[in-house]
Amino acid sequence: MLRVLFFVLSALLSMPLLAHDLWIERDSFIHTLAYGHERSAHEGAKRLEYKADTVKAAGCYDVAGREQPAERSKTAPVTLKGDCAASWFLVSSGYWSKTPYGSKNLPKNEAGAVIDSWLSVEAIKRIDQWGEALARPLTRDLELVPLVNPLNLKAGDKLRLRAYFQGKPAAQVTVAYFGKPRGITDADGTVNIRLQNPGFQLVQGSLEFPLNDGKADKAIHASNLQFEIR
Repeated sequence: MLRVLFFVLSALLSMPLLAHDLWIERDSFIHTLAYGHERSAHEGAKRLEYKADTVKAAGCYDVAGREQPAERSKTAPVTLKGDCAASWFLVSSGYWSKTPYGSKNLPKNEAGAVIDSWLSVEAIKRIDQWGEALARPLTRDLELVPLVNPLNLKAGDKLRLRAYFQGKPAAQVTVAYFGKPRGITDADGTVNIRLQNPGFQLVQGSLEFPLNDGKADKAIHASNLQFEIR
């Protein structure tokens, strides 16, 4: 039992928490990808600029989980215009290398003396309407999927969710609530997270695995789930 507890605590403490957050703002049919510290407990500017080409994909889905036509902007902040029950963005800032002189946005074979290196990939999914199909993954990237309608929950309730990667349940995904680690997914990819406050909700998952492609030692995939409750 002590060994299991030690493993869980070690995994939580080693979670590669990001110093910023992604979230999606909605105004009627316009879904805008935002980036910064406004929605988190992290210190720093509320809004940060990003390049449009770091947004690698975006999707608009109905309650049946079917992708719907949506117009994506070509400049940042990137927007998606469509009638979406769920909206989704995939972002990658590429390869990063930690050096004795700080982190560089370069692969390890271009960064000089490297202590650690990784490929960063992050997704954000916002749910505004619910259908049973949304209890299944919409993409093949790392995705946090509610197993019940999260919009019906209240502060104090537990959200049961399952993490998926490449369309399959993913174990050992570290899950945080507003940046604070709360648990690790079990063998079938599930975890319970207690919702603490009404309004905006942000649940975050992180999965790390060796890459060894000559450009980075590992890949770090992050996935954010966003919704609102009463």
